[in-house]
Amino acid sequence: MSHTQNRWTMDTPNTDGQIFIGPAGIVTTNMTQAGVYFTNFTSAWELNAATTTATYGCAPPIMLRTGVLATPQLTQQQFGTAALQPGPSSVANTSGPLALPGGFPPLKNNQLATVAGNLPAKGTGKGFQLNWIDVIYQINNNALSAFTIGVGVNQFANNVATNLTTLLADGANGLQTAVQANPYVTRVNITNPSFIVTPDTELFIGGKVVSTVSIPVFYLWGLVLGVSFNFN
Repeated sequence: MSHTQNRWTMDTPNTDGQIFIGPAGIVTTNMTQAGVYFTNFTSAWELNAATTTATYGCAPPIMLRTGVLATPQLTQQQFGTAALQPGPSSVANTSGPLALPGGFPPLKNNQLATVAGNLPAKGTGKGFQLNWIDVIYQINNNALSAFTIGVGVNQFANNVATNLTTLLADGANGLQTAVQANPYVTRVNITNPSFIVTPDTELFIGGKVVSTVSIPVFYLWGLVLGVSFNFN
């Protein structure tokens, strides 16, 4: 088995991560508990009223990485061509995660071939990337008037106004409103997913359930987050 005093790191993230957010992790208005698992642990949120707009939302805990640049004492698997030190580096063109490196030590710097391909100054994304959300819900009795979901991130810094970024605009986004005997599992894709690398960033998910005519029986069972992760 290989051994190093420093770190082995990988560029390619794993794409099969899933995080299940059950009813206990979702805050709602105008919904009630529907049954319990064990003691006082709701199995779903229920909307059972006409002419009502209910809301739901959550801010799940996420593990972020904000990026670590290499130093001569902290060598990653790619080597620099401009900064005369291992990459990734804050100096542009010092790492080539998507292309073949120009040469391998102990070649001298002036003997290295030109590095080709995409050369981001700070290496590849690390940490947490939201790719999709599976919304698990059920509609009995009567159809809904509307059902929406949206996703955003909020960035915090000391004495700086919050910086809100929308990842998915609040809207139907493929969610269904028709009656169905068994639960829906509707996948909502994030159009342009990317790793969240800004320190002190909050991810939040929310939307509304609208009933304007007849009484529906709506159950929100939970949300499943499909994520790419790269903590290596």
